[in-house]
Amino acid sequence: MSRVCPDHTACGRALIGVSASLHDFGDYGGVGVQRPLLAAGGLPLTLPQLPEAVGPVLDAIDAIVLAPGRDIEPRRYGQDPHALLEETEPQRDAFELALVSAALDRGMPILGMCRGIQVLNVALGGTLVQDLSLLTPEHPSDPGWATWKLVEVASLAGGPPPSHPRHEIAIEPDSQLARALGATGIQVNSFHHQAIDRLGEGLAVVASSPDGVPEAVELPGRPVLAVQWELQEEARIDARSQAVFEWFVLAALEHRRSVAAN
Repeated sequence: MSRVCPDHTACGRALIGVSASLHDFGDYGGVGVQRPLLAAGGLPLTLPQLPEAVGPVLDAIDAIVLAPGRDIEPRRYGQDPHALLEETEPQRDAFELALVSAALDRGMPILGMCRGIQVLNVALGGTLVQDLSLLTPEHPSDPGWATWKLVEVASLAGGPPPSHPRHEIAIEPDSQLARALGATGIQVNSFHHQAIDRLGEGLAVVASSPDGVPEAVELPGRPVLAVQWELQEEARIDARSQAVFEWFVLAALEHRRSVAAN
């Protein structure tokens, strides 16, 4: 199989496919998630939103990242659109759901954040709460992404993040997330307006907020982790969060070695 490095077992950097939004983010869409992956020793590559490209894409990379973005079209999980649903990305939905299914079949490492946890859950047959107000009135959020836009500007400029919604989470001690972070409780940002409802097949909730909203899920025994917060922004200000990207890049390299051995 032809790769960027002809002898791919000797390549120094894991090739990480990033499925990113083409809406809303501007320059941040090519920087925010990619930056901590590069710093962790990976080489991030932004993926095309073409379902027919899934096979060739997965032949060429070592792991996938499901980046933040718009809401998933609710008919993908058997619901009609609610009045509180925000903008969707149907083309990206089609690509990512096919991508996740095929990546799971191959045993590839997957890391998701914000929309990413929701895509993983839906791909495994789960459902979503279309707005947090339908689940809990207490969960911090950022309606209209007004504060998030300020965070984007600060992130691109390399400056400190402005004040933004945050909350504590409790993490299962025996989870991959806890081991990567070296902690069983941290404070995280909270920009999302949706959340997991029915859990997808095989997933385990490994972190929750005080009001019971699932904040992270894993596939036990596999390098598959997704979180509800903007992990890439926490990595800018907290070395523990950057360590999650380091764990993920190592998992991608291990997957590469496994594929080469077989």
